[in-house]
Amino acid sequence: MRVYLMVRPRHLKDFPAEAKRAEDLGFDGITMLELTVPPTLSAVASAITTTNVDLLTGILVAFPRSPMATAYDAWSIQSLSSGRFQLGLGPQTKSHLTRRWSVEAGPPVPRLREYIESMRAIWDCWQNGTKLDYQGDFYNFSLMMPYYNPGPIEQGEVPVYIAAINKFMLQLTGEIADGHIPGDPVTYKWFCEMMLPNLEIGAKRAGRTLTDIDLGGHGFIGASKTASGLDAVHKRLRERIGLYASTPEYRPMLEMHGWDDKFSDFIGLAREGKWEEIGNHVSDEMLEEYSVVGTPNDVVKKLGERFGGLTQRVQLDDEWFEDMSDSDIRDLVANIKKID
Repeated sequence: MRVYLMVRPRHLKDFPAEAKRAEDLGFDGITMLELTVPPTLSAVASAITTTNVDLLTGILVAFPRSPMATAYDAWSIQSLSSGRFQLGLGPQTKSHLTRRWSVEAGPPVPRLREYIESMRAIWDCWQNGTKLDYQGDFYNFSLMMPYYNPGPIEQGEVPVYIAAINKFMLQLTGEIADGHIPGDPVTYKWFCEMMLPNLEIGAKRAGRTLTDIDLGGHGFIGASKTASGLDAVHKRLRERIGLYASTPEYRPMLEMHGWDDKFSDFIGLAREGKWEEIGNHVSDEMLEEYSVVGTPNDVVKKLGERFGGLTQRVQLDDEWFEDMSDSDIRDLVANIKKID
């Protein structure tokens, strides 16, 4: 099992040190979000100070950027990092696209398909000298002069990952992506009954199987060596789960479990900013479905039971550690890696 660390400083200047720490702790990769720093910039800063860890954008918001702009960035980072870059893309919600990014929010699945197809056509032009001629409903590319062509790179390809939770985006991921980013929060039931079947449907369309896709384990992963530390992690996780459960996009997940009667309570408390109270409405059953929490030994055992033989990687996050030294984290990472 490969183990990634979520790395998300608020400022670009802090990424090199955080990425180096992850590498020193034995992580296989780092995941960089689109929060206060564009993850392509984070990847550049991290590539310069590391030599081994993979660099996954988890995610880069696709639609505010032209596929051509993203293709240039990804090509440059892949060359700089000697092949360690993994381009994770996602569509983002309509409200963020229209109100934060001020871009059109068209149908996400066919648009993201063309986004990835057109990038790969651009990369093929640069790597193999093919004529650039991509014509779609959303994107069209037909001009590439030598002056603007960076030419081939030693690595030759950029793996593309898709963040997908719902049916049709999952099928697209299974069909065309190199890897899947499950996102948070996802329950174990949703992972088994929604994600895996639809990833497989998409894979079969392209003559592939799930083994052709780099699958990530879902959910929040928390650890502590003390009872008080575990209580603190549980409290924070209940509040975070309640926050997500108050958004309409995640209501189908509640309905799958028969928890939809809680939806109105979550919405009301979220609007009032009562985060501690909203956490009190998250049951032990919900906490178990959304997360894997325990002592380091318990976490390794639970992750093996859920993801052993199924996924290729899991993602940890310092936010869900309590009373864990760097030495403790290093040992945890090493033991998770032993999961087959």
